[in-house]
Amino acid sequence: MAASWRAIWVVGVAACASAPSPSSPAPVTTPGPSATTPASTSTDPLHAAAAGNLVVAYPRAGGGIARYAFVRRDSVIITMPTGDSQVQLFGRTAFVTITWVASDSGSQLTAKVDSLVPDSGLSGFTPFLDSARAARWTALRDPRGRLLHLQGGVPSLVADQLRDQLELLFPTLPAAGARPGESWTDSSTGPARVGAFAATESGTITAHAEPADTVPGTLPILVGRVRTATGQGVQFGQQITLQASGTDTLTYHITPDGRVVSVVGARATRLVVTIPSVGQSVPARERTFLGMTLLR
Repeated sequence: MAASWRAIWVVGVAACASAPSPSSPAPVTTPGPSATTPASTSTDPLHAAAAGNLVVAYPRAGGGIARYAFVRRDSVIITMPTGDSQVQLFGRTAFVTITWVASDSGSQLTAKVDSLVPDSGLSGFTPFLDSARAARWTALRDPRGRLLHLQGGVPSLVADQLRDQLELLFPTLPAAGARPGESWTDSSTGPARVGAFAATESGTITAHAEPADTVPGTLPILVGRVRTATGQGVQFGQQITLQASGTDTLTYHITPDGRVVSVVGARATRLVVTIPSVGQSVPARERTFLGMTLLR
């Protein structure tokens, strides 16, 4: 039975310390306009947006390098069969360099983890971060922004979480580009990390491009996502199954040439982990804060 309890415990963020309920995460700041670029001129993209001329689309030629800070903070509330609740916390910032080469069929991307830093007070989780250091992925970003053929990384909790953030970095856009005031939908199915488990996740998004902006030179895009996931695996010799559902709320700021300046949002997930051999199930709730900020 002891093994069963240990297996159930990994429903949360693996090996995270018990703690009181977390306070609200600090906001992720987003870069303002360049000091050499006026915030408001007759050619500013926001003035074009007011005239209905702004179109945000991913590039079909050229290439470049971008460095991002990927922030993630998880809090997991687990309700054990005894009725007791436990909170687990885990937070870290990853610095990721993305290189891309675009063509009419999409952009070839390479993403590499440069470094990982745990939140203050969580230095004991360095071994978990070490598992994802120097992780590298390749993918094709199609003209609408979907990541296809995403490959690479390493089989670890943190690396899989970074893979999830990489997939969320680029919002799906309409085929003809996004314009202020437009709305659109999309759906996808693929691998994901739910808590400490690998799973297959299906999601449907609803997106809306706002007519005004708080970050000059970018178009704000609000994305809501509803998702479900199923998974199974073995922990401490016990077969485990997972059922989960959740919602994402993400706000993007993206330039007319398809450069994602910032992403800020939250994920809420309800999941149930079951050990069929002993007939035990444990429900949990997971709240995740996500922030991806362009550094240069």
